[in-house]
Amino acid sequence: EVCVITSISYDHTDVLGHTLTQIATEKCGIIKPGCVVVTSPQPPEAMAVIERVCQEKEVRLIRVGEDVTWRRKTSSPSAEGQSFVLSGSIGVYDLTIPLVGEHQVENAAVAVSAISALTERGVQISHQSIVRGMAQVNWPGRLQVIRRQPYVIVDGAHNADSSNKLMRALRQYFNFKRLFLIFGASSDKDLGGIVAELAPYPDKTIIVRAHHPRAVNPETLVSEFAKYGAKAEIIEEVPEAVESALSQANPDDLICATGSLFVVAEVMEHLRKGNKRITHGGV
Repeated sequence: EVCVITSISYDHTDVLGHTLTQIATEKCGIIKPGCVVVTSPQPPEAMAVIERVCQEKEVRLIRVGEDVTWRRKTSSPSAEGQSFVLSGSIGVYDLTIPLVGEHQVENAAVAVSAISALTERGVQISHQSIVRGMAQVNWPGRLQVIRRQPYVIVDGAHNADSSNKLMRALRQYFNFKRLFLIFGASSDKDLGGIVAELAPYPDKTIIVRAHHPRAVNPETLVSEFAKYGAKAEIIEEVPEAVESALSQANPDDLICATGSLFVVAEVMEHLRKGNKRITHGGV
């Protein structure tokens, strides 16, 4: 009934292709005659493919960012969540989400657009249910605050685009003095692209290796950070890395663990075992 294509970037290139045009072409395989297509804002080459396939299959296309737009209700970003008014071809929605990052507003707009398209096809989902559902979103491991003073934040960013969005969100939504980065990645990822987005910002970087067969050798990551003049320390075990960062950080600092959902999972598990309070949904 409804096909959704979220933000297209370079990931899984060994399967999907090495250009955005190739990747978008593979993604468009979900588009079937008679459906409605909802898409996130896309790079021009990816959007050109989506528009062409929709035209060929004669299906309606809803472009978030063009056909559906949003207006923030407050000028100052907050670590507590975001309120905005969504409007366009789907109607008007006054929404609050307990997630941070401009990309999460975009994700919410895509979700609501998809739900709206379903309601046009007879699915019974009320306006009030959409508003209430958005307010109750819980997305573990995505810019999730699991401790404060100092902030401890986990985010499963594992490509260059998501790493860029993570660093931008940290700077926009959180007030802190020093940034401690705990980083580990899988060997099949674009390590150079990810590190290029992360390396300029941390005051201290700790490299870890998750307990997963695809986890990359920490020495390789140290070399990648060194290309940008960034020094990185290796503490292979994730729990030890977390405790090291906590011992060095002041209450007004921020510790961010990222690079892999496997790393994120081990950080969360360690802090649970330590009876630390974990807050879900980004607040």
